[in-house]
Amino acid sequence: MKTHRIPRHVTGYQGRIIGRLSPKQFIYLAIGGISIFFVFTVVPLSFATIIIVSLIGLFTFTFALASIEERSLDEWALNFLLALQSTPQYIWRKEEKIPEILDPAYQPHIPHPGKEKLPASQQKLNNFLEFWRSGKGNGFTRREEEFLQNLKNIQVGESAASSPTKLSRPVVEAHTEPLDTR
Repeated sequence: MKTHRIPRHVTGYQGRIIGRLSPKQFIYLAIGGISIFFVFTVVPLSFATIIIVSLIGLFTFTFALASIEERSLDEWALNFLLALQSTPQYIWRKEEKIPEILDPAYQPHIPHPGKEKLPASQQKLNNFLEFWRSGKGNGFTRREEEFLQNLKNIQVGESAASSPTKLSRPVVEAHTEPLDTR
């Protein structure tokens, strides 16, 4: 079975009408040629006419045949006009603003103890932390303490599978009573 090359630039391909000119290039050259003919027939021949005709010819050939980075000049002109119409992008520049804390005139707010009123949640947190720091709490709830006590009652020589431990309360149960908040 023969192998065939697959065309790569199918969408960008433009057919050639006359020689190596695409339809778009041919139209640009035709419009330029008609413009030059119109200028020569309507305007009397002078130095200004020759300059105008040469500028039209240069512009026509450049627009039709020149390409920069594989883009035709009409694409560049269209992109330029769209860029002029679009909003400019903001370019970030670092501001030379000194942070407030580094300002020599900065006075930090130091709260006086007892003069400010803490929110209720902050007060509860402070009470909780004082309770645990005092050592009154052992870190276990009543259920956890009962479970640990039952574990201590298990005899060391027996395995848990051979003799089930009779607990005063089941270890896993639904929370039907409110939790101990102490």
